[in-house]
Amino acid sequence: MRILRLNLILCSALALGVSACSIIPDNYVPSFVKPYKFDIQQGNFVTQQDVARLQVGMTKEQVRFILGTPLLNDAFHANRWDYVYRLLRADGQTTQSRYTVIFENERLARHGGENLPASPTDLLGPDSATKVPTEPLPSEKPAKDIQDSESAVGGTDRAPVLK
Repeated sequence: MRILRLNLILCSALALGVSACSIIPDNYVPSFVKPYKFDIQQGNFVTQQDVARLQVGMTKEQVRFILGTPLLNDAFHANRWDYVYRLLRADGQTTQSRYTVIFENERLARHGGENLPASPTDLLGPDSATKVPTEPLPSEKPAKDIQDSESAVGGTDRAPVLK
């Protein structure tokens, strides 16, 4: 009986001692499990096509319409807009581009940058150029009897309908 109790105590101590020393790290992921990773885009995406539309003398609103709202708007340099873009791909590659626009008297005076892609497909891949059809779904189209009926409010005025 004494030997059985001694073996039980020894096995318990050995199990506790071995469990405290783990060879496998905490962040270990088995090789057959592949977590999904995706591209992370941050900032304003500006291409050479967009920049080619800029002309010296444009107003701030016109530049904002072409390039979008700037990512960095410095309070100390109100006449300078910085468009910064960073793409972190799923495979770990990083691409960065930067474009600066400078205004004088509320008009575009100078602009320039680096690492701008020629078109969206150069940086994002061929899927970025595919157009998604924007035609409404069949369930969203008004029925024939609604298109030709009178206004629901009453009277002879008809509400505009999609055709």
